[in-house]
Amino acid sequence: MTTPPTPTGPTAPTVPPMPSAPPTIPPQTPPAPAIAGPVVDEWWRKTGPVVHTPVPLGGDQGLAEPSFEAAAQAFWAPFGQILTQQVPHIAEQVGQQVNLLLTETEAQRAAREQVRYEAVRDAQRAMRDTQLAAAGETAQQRAERHRIEDALDPGHRRDDLVGMVDLLAERIGETPEERAERRQAEHELDRQRARAREDAQRAAQGETPEQRTRRHHQQRLADQREARTRARRQRRRAARTAGPSERTRRFRRWCVLTAISATGGYATGLVSLITPGGPYVGLLVATFGWALDLQVRDRGRQRVSEVTGPWPLITLVALRIPVASGFTVALGLGPVLTALPLFN
Repeated sequence: MTTPPTPTGPTAPTVPPMPSAPPTIPPQTPPAPAIAGPVVDEWWRKTGPVVHTPVPLGGDQGLAEPSFEAAAQAFWAPFGQILTQQVPHIAEQVGQQVNLLLTETEAQRAAREQVRYEAVRDAQRAMRDTQLAAAGETAQQRAERHRIEDALDPGHRRDDLVGMVDLLAERIGETPEERAERRQAEHELDRQRARAREDAQRAAQGETPEQRTRRHHQQRLADQREARTRARRQRRRAARTAGPSERTRRFRRWCVLTAISATGGYATGLVSLITPGGPYVGLLVATFGWALDLQVRDRGRQRVSEVTGPWPLITLVALRIPVASGFTVALGLGPVLTALPLFN
């Protein structure tokens, strides 16, 4: 009888026998310091041969944790050093500024701020000069650029609350004459800045120095004519503020000149020419003549009584003949001129 073969397969792992004594820490050199309490916290784990053995992180050195106060002191030490060095300096600067603001006058403050502004402006200009000189700018181009920058420089003006209060006090306290002078100065400054911008644009477009000089000469002549016109208007405006006696004299002068113009119109036959048309034709002729008269007299800014000199008076009388003739026909004063002994 044959015996069946025994099946072969993987053998089960052998389980080590239970130790007779718990594991201990191997000997250390030098010996570790004595620790209060047992070395092993538990005798044996039922789930397996795992033993919890507390070992210090530093090897054979003891565990020493830093305190919270020491960590906070180490963290704030750099800040304290910086504050110790900077606080006295900041306090000194603030004290100097407060003392300066309390003791200096308005003129001293303006002069100090102007000096500071000019220093910053000069430093910026020097930096631009260095950069443009490295780029190939010539001395003539630099001088022209400095002239344009000076014309475009707005000047120093405070943009804080103090500057606004100063500007408001200046505007409230100025007289009409000062206001007129300020507006004139602002107008002149704006014109200079506009011409400086125009010079820069034309130079970029290829304008030569000779062309720029000729254009500046023409602008100077135009400025002189404008200044003469402005002065003449100012004199007329001042003359209009005269007393009643001056106004009476001007009215009499206007009547005399108008009568002379009407007489000239009757002598030239203009009154006889427009009389058949009636009053409406006379008003129409007077309107056209008055428009021409106003255009010649600087659009009415120069009064009839303000014209002086022989030739200006003759020109005025000749130009006012249509006006006077039209009024004569419209008012029916033709027979009065006929009755004058000059035409008998």
